[in-house]
Amino acid sequence: MSLRLMTWNVHGMHGRSRRHDPDRVAQVIIDARVDVAGLQEVGALRGREGLADPKTALEQLTGLSVAYATTELRRGFPFGNATLARHPITATRTYDLSVAGREPRGCLRTDIDVPGGALHFFNVHLGLAWRERRRQASQLLSADILRDAALLYPLVLVGDFNSPWPRISAVPRWIGRHLRDGAVLGRSAGPTFPSRLPFLRLDRAFVGPAVRVLGAEVLTSQTARLASDHLPIVLEIELEAQARRPPLARDVQAAGVATVR
Repeated sequence: MSLRLMTWNVHGMHGRSRRHDPDRVAQVIIDARVDVAGLQEVGALRGREGLADPKTALEQLTGLSVAYATTELRRGFPFGNATLARHPITATRTYDLSVAGREPRGCLRTDIDVPGGALHFFNVHLGLAWRERRRQASQLLSADILRDAALLYPLVLVGDFNSPWPRISAVPRWIGRHLRDGAVLGRSAGPTFPSRLPFLRLDRAFVGPAVRVLGAEVLTSQTARLASDHLPIVLEIELEAQARRPPLARDVQAAGVATVR
């Protein structure tokens, strides 16, 4: 059975019209029929309104289960990453990728019980400065996160990497030594930013060796273009046969993550 995955920086749910519109963001997710969605910049932009409870709001708007990780508070509103799933979320873990003197950043890991097996879904938002991104990429590729020996299932890493040119940016190349670029495999490695006339590929979805990419697309509907300054990427994937096994409670405990009840 195939799965549809999304990554999307939703820009605080303020679209190009600068209007805070969570319903419009939710509609794009619903129309895309995704099984799992990794969202970045979920919350308040500076000087603008946000959601007091992003997790509950997204659950109500989309009908999906939501894991949310706050990286900072802005004007009292949470700001961070959210992962939405059509299938049960069994565990979550957050990683602080913040660099001193820079905007707080983080990675949200969500373990999801999908048909026939389970998935480690990592959702990240890297910084704007190249030295900052290199440090964050090194953290991601450490034995504590993406190369953790306790990882049990196929792995997907999505997010806003803020690295538009892989040939001169170290971060995509470093990650590409361990994971494969899903959009390239799906033959749709198009630009995602800015949404009106995109020419930069800031957003990416990487997959591990037990994941087969069946297709990929950058969503360019009028609603998607208006809902954020980034465009969403959608991958269609399938787990390799040897990776399809149900998650066990003892496995989750061994992995050292917070079990969702």
